[in-house]
Amino acid sequence: MAEAILRIFRGTREGGEPVEYRVPVATGMVVLDALHYVQKHQAPDLAVRWNCKAGKCGSCSAEVNGRPRLTCKTRMDTLPQDKPITIFPMKAFPVIKDLVTDVSWNYKVNKKIPPFQPRSFATTASRRNSAAHVSSCALQAWRCIRSTASPVLACSKTNLDLVCAILRSAAPRFALRQFASPITQSFL
Repeated sequence: MAEAILRIFRGTREGGEPVEYRVPVATGMVVLDALHYVQKHQAPDLAVRWNCKAGKCGSCSAEVNGRPRLTCKTRMDTLPQDKPITIFPMKAFPVIKDLVTDVSWNYKVNKKIPPFQPRSFATTASRRNSAAHVSSCALQAWRCIRSTASPVLACSKTNLDLVCAILRSAAPRFALRQFASPITQSFL
């Protein structure tokens, strides 16, 4: 069985440092599985937040090798095994302990975002400025999703929270206005 080295941030908002752990890698294993292995066998006090393990809630979000990722969906076999895999808390939120961050600000902001209301095609097509174009793209995506899945599942508030949390974590590295998402629509 292959082995990976995880370099996991350990600490609080006052400070901390990465600590290395060796983890066996099995077929189909994701980063969250590796973190659970560390919790069970090496560091039972490691603070890790997770809820659904299905990529829906976003609570397992972390910076994996410097990029915002869902640890429940990031497969270990997609990461380079020849060097340590770094796992840090999301940079956009204050650290509580280890990989757990204070995301209460995210929920406050999400309450200000109005729910998505699809417009009629005629209204959307008649307006071609940048905000209308983004709305048109969102409408077309919504129609596509609605035709293949339940609109309740596809456009749920939970999924929008997940997208917004990951985008907010990536925002320091990218121009925010380039994303077509609920968060950017509030700025357009």
